[in-house]
Order: sequence, then structure tokens, then C-alpha cells
Amino acid sequence: MRIFTALLLFSISICQAQQVSLKRDSVSSTKEYVSLYVKNNMLSSIFFKVIPKDSIPKTIVFSENTVIKPSERVNNFIKIPRNILKTDTSKINIYDYFSFKFGYGDPSTVKHNDSYRYLLPYKKRRKLIQGNFGSFSHDHIASNHAFDFGTKIGDTIYAAREGKVVMIKENSKKYGRTRKFINDGNYVIIQHNDGTTASYFHLNFNGALVEKGAIVKRGQAIGISGMTGFTTIPHLHFVVHKATVENGNISVPIEFEGYVGKKFKKGKRYARKTKK
Repeated sequence: MRIFTALLLFSISICQAQQVSLKRDSVSSTKEYVSLYVKNNMLSSIFFKVIPKDSIPKTIVFSENTVIKPSERVNNFIKIPRNILKTDTSKINIYDYFSFKFGYGDPSTVKHNDSYRYLLPYKKRRKLIQGNFGSFSHDHIASNHAFDFGTKIGDTIYAAREGKVVMIKENSKKYGRTRKFINDGNYVIIQHNDGTTASYFHLNFNGALVEKGAIVKRGQAIGISGMTGFTTIPHLHFVVHKATVENGNISVPIEFEGYVGKKFKKGKRYARKTKK
């Protein structure tokens, strides 16, 4: 019996807003195996860690740690023997066999420049509505060091650090207070010269002011603030990530220019400070 693969899909949520998927066209098959390939559509390397469950059959073939270069396709990422699949179902649930971790960049080369002082990504004085280790959504290793700055819809968002635009999403109008909206947020992701990435989330529909592949300067306008994705009020979610082998994407602690050594506090308003 033919095995249908329409629902063979896995996704990894990154920082409460980003989804990476292996979709239907990522599947190929032979008489012996159903195989998945993965393609990197970002303009930076990405890292996958595939974690087998204890009950996984030994005949399943997979790559445990894989760095995928920009635009690269890795064939036979996972190979599942047909003889272990149920032929009376139209579903193959990849989570029956694996869990996954994902990161932007190459763990072997990324090293955050801890001396860099980031520019606040907005110009007007704005309130911090959730800071580092916030209990609402900054309670995960990928978001512990994130900042949620209250913005008005239509505010201009600026690059906190120079780099290359490696991913954009701006086609969503959806938002909501539950995690089912987690992948509906619009964003711009910029990679820095140390291999880390800065993510600017919850932008407006058609709110990107830069194109994928663009080289942007510190302080350059890159987007328009909106209210998309997993959110209850308009705000900018800003976080810097690095890829690690053990945990995939992790957020890294940063400091903003003019606020060195100062901890940002929820409910307090902050304005951009620049060197004169």
C-alpha cells in the first residue's frame, strides 16, 4: 500500500515566533525507505540537532548534528525503513521518533562580541513591558535575554547593530494571546560579523523596510512596528541569539549604549542614548 506523506511535517519554534519546517516536498521514497531532505532558505548557516527517543528503532538512519550552509540541501536527513511504518494510516508522526533543536549559525564559529554596545532599536522613549527572564514568554533558554519594548503601531524600528539581513517575514496580519499564534509574527533577522543574529519580531504587515540579503548599518531603519504573532499589545520583541550544539538557539546577554552596567526594569521607560 502506498504511504501518504501529506502530514509528514515537523517544526521548531524559535524565540516564540519563528518556524522552520520540513514540508511535503521534503520527502522522497524508495522501496526500502521514506527519506527526508532539508533545505536552508536562510542566508546564514543553520544548525540542526536531532535527538532520538529511547524507543527509536535502530534501523532509522539520521544525522545527529548538522550545519547547513545558505541555500544548501541535505539529502537523506532522516531515513525511515518502510517495514516499520504502519501501512493502514495516512500519517507519519516524526515526533514519535525524534525531538529537535535548532539554531541560526554555526556553533563551531559563533562567538558573541561581549564588548559590543547595542543601539536601542527605536528613537522615541518607550516602556519595557517584559524584560530578561520575564515569566510570560521569556522563560526559555532561547528568550531569557530578550526585551519587549512597548511600541505604537507604525513606529519605525532601527538596526541595533550592523549586519546582513538573512530572513524576513512580513505577510501576516494575525495576532492573539495564545501560543497558537506563535508563528504568525512578522520579523527581520540580521546576522552580525561574529555569527550571532538579532531578531526583531511583531512587525507590521508589509512592515519590512529592507530586503533579504541587504547589508544594513547600525541605526538604519529596517521595519515598521505592528501587532502580529503571539502578543497581547503592540510591542517590539528584540533578542540576540547564538547557535550551540547542546541547546540550539540560545539568547545572549547584551548591553545597550548609554546603559552599561544597568539592568532594564519592567514598567520603566527608556530612551536611546548615543555617544556625542
